Parts: sequence; C-alpha cells; structure tokens
Amino acid sequence: MGNKNRKATKSEMAHARRVVAEAFPDLDAVWGAHGDYGGHRAPRDHTISFRLRDRRGKFHSNVVWLMPSWLARLTVEDVRGLVEQSNGGRRWKGC
Repeated sequence: MGNKNRKATKSEMAHARRVVAEAFPDLDAVWGAHGDYGGHRAPRDHTISFRLRDRRGKFHSNVVWLMPSWLARLTVEDVRGLVEQSNGGRRWKGC
C-alpha cells in the first residue's frame, strides 16, 4: 500500500475548487484523477489533478497534480505557482 494516498474528503475538494476558481476566475478547472490520463501517469494513486480551460475549450495549463494532504491548506498563490510551474515557468496572461 506504499503507492497509495488517502482519499480527499468532500470538504477538501470543495476548498480546492474554490481556491482554483478564485486564482483563475476567467478559466474553468477540469478536474481529474489517477486513471484519467492513461492509468499510470499519476505520481501516486488517489492524486487529484486539474487543467485550466477557457470557455472556447482551449487549455491554458498542463496537468497540475495535487496530493490529498495539500488540499485543506491550498491558497490562491499556491495554485498560481503550481500552474506556472506546470507550464514550464510561463505565467498565464489571460485571453
């Protein structure tokens, strides 16, 4: 069981959704999980991920992986930093 994390609670997921929406109000977060990217691409089982997409369907970030233990203390600045890091250091400049 060393390759599994605990599952995220509903309140942790709600907090993460609020923070991501606040960090990028003009974009929608598309949430995923371990098996959504071909099964073995997640760092560990029970990881949560998201990508940012505009209203026209164009993605503005790569996949951002989150550990369930991070969700409760996730901040807007954390999310912006994680998205910037996933995009190779390029900041999202808006539509």
